[in-house]
Amino acid sequence: MSAKKNAMALYAIQACNFLVPLLALPWLSRTLGPEKFGQIGFAQAFIQFFIMLTDFGFDLTAARKISINRDNPVELARVYWTITIAKSGLAALSILIIGVLLLCVPGLHADRWVIMIGFLAVVGTVLNPLWLYQGLERMPYMALASLLSRIVCLVPFLLFVRSPRDYLIAAVTLFIPLLLSGVWLTGAAHLKGLIASWQRVRWADIREQSVEAFHIFSGSALTFLYTYANTVVLRFICGNVQVGYYVTADKLVSPIRQLLWPLVQTMFPRICQLYAQGETVAAEGIVRKLILIVTLFNSLAILAVYLVGDRLILLFFGMRFMSALPMLKVLIFLPLILALAIIFLQMQLVAQGQLRSLKRIYGMGAAFHAIQTIGLVMWLGALGTAISVVLTETFVTGLIYYECRKLRHRGPAFKPSLSIGDRTA
Repeated sequence: MSAKKNAMALYAIQACNFLVPLLALPWLSRTLGPEKFGQIGFAQAFIQFFIMLTDFGFDLTAARKISINRDNPVELARVYWTITIAKSGLAALSILIIGVLLLCVPGLHADRWVIMIGFLAVVGTVLNPLWLYQGLERMPYMALASLLSRIVCLVPFLLFVRSPRDYLIAAVTLFIPLLLSGVWLTGAAHLKGLIASWQRVRWADIREQSVEAFHIFSGSALTFLYTYANTVVLRFICGNVQVGYYVTADKLVSPIRQLLWPLVQTMFPRICQLYAQGETVAAEGIVRKLILIVTLFNSLAILAVYLVGDRLILLFFGMRFMSALPMLKVLIFLPLILALAIIFLQMQLVAQGQLRSLKRIYGMGAAFHAIQTIGLVMWLGALGTAISVVLTETFVTGLIYYECRKLRHRGPAFKPSLSIGDRTA
């Protein structure tokens, strides 16, 4: 499929992915109330770190390798099995760490069952070969699997979640879609012959792939401190009710953030190829168009929230969640800031294999966040969390843009590698 057809198919499915949570969100918030809604939001944030640990940055680095080696079935299979085995080991480590924390940290005792249900999402991260489908530019099939898994889980959610006592059932329906889509996509990859054959995986292969992915992971780990960890900090300082208000605003903003992904998933393999072939001007032309599109769209979203944000909260969550409006008016700036960061990071730095600066960028971002977040949360609660996140993401986006400017002036430091390590395929 052409890039345009890929994008159109992805946006059609993304629209459905947008509608499915909209059906569930009013029922979830009104049935569970702010406290249980916040408890599930806390568990999602807590488990997200271990999803990130299991992914370890492989999704981006492997998608780039697959896109370049799509006509080399042996190399493609070697990348697949290397990533799958590496992720399996990290998932086992994650589940062990979670178990130890649940036993040793008294503050997690009340949330232990919701967090344990989150194991489903960790296993789903291993089984989901999103990077394979992205690198082969088969994203519509990948997105369709995600959509259908959500629809399947929507049925028991609407049937069995009737009161705050049913919050564990709600948690299962929220965590299991990643596992269901992973089983589907993995099975389809083998049945359709996307993975031609078993390739013996050497420890050296895992180590070489991990070294490259570590630059992504280290940045993601530091990013966790000023994204998902905010919910954890807010929970221990202010309680689950304040988490519920923050998650309310974040749930309304999240679909706007996700609208960028079809464009990124469609164009990332193409841009990797352009840079690998030395067609820098063509690649940067695509990047400029993406920046214009996301700026215009997010500006309209900001205007809409300031005009009718209270009505959106009333419609999807009810009057009990109206305290989330100030957080919504702050967080609505986040999709634009993050969209620019993702474009600069993935479409320029990652696409050209320039990963070494990520630890420095996100380390500075984490330090900046640590300076101001605790004070803002203690002073303003959930609103302080929202302000802190926006300030930090703005700072990090500026650093990424500065790194892109330096790269443009000096040119790529090395030619993008074509194999699983840095050897010639």
